[in-house]
Amino acid sequence: MESGNHLEWAEELPPNCPPDSAYPPQYDIFYRLVNEYPPEEKDFFSHKKLFPRKRFNTDECRARSISIFNQLDNCILLLKLPAHKHKKVIQLILPPESGVVLQTGQKAHFSWWRRRHYNPLADYKEVNDKLKGE
Repeated sequence: MESGNHLEWAEELPPNCPPDSAYPPQYDIFYRLVNEYPPEEKDFFSHKKLFPRKRFNTDECRARSISIFNQLDNCILLLKLPAHKHKKVIQLILPPESGVVLQTGQKAHFSWWRRRHYNPLADYKEVNDKLKGE
């Protein structure tokens, strides 16, 4: 893993981050909440970058990752929470060059450390709003 090379990551990462157990996705399908269609660059910022002064209930490395889900249902469930009820769901098919992922927290939750040169805005699909009601 090239975790020592901070220039390759979309955000500044602490030492030993991403963890050695993180791996490049192989065109795996993931889902993410975004503020609107089409998503914007800030929809792919970590919570640490969005809220630099906030204290997180996780380590610094995970706070600098992007939350994604490998199960659509788990992502849609978040829309029931007040903080997320107006958000949209997108699908990403992540190629190996997109960065590295690691299952963290809930079974369907993954942390994604995005590589600087990968542009998710060019590589997403909208998930139909009708799915929310199912």
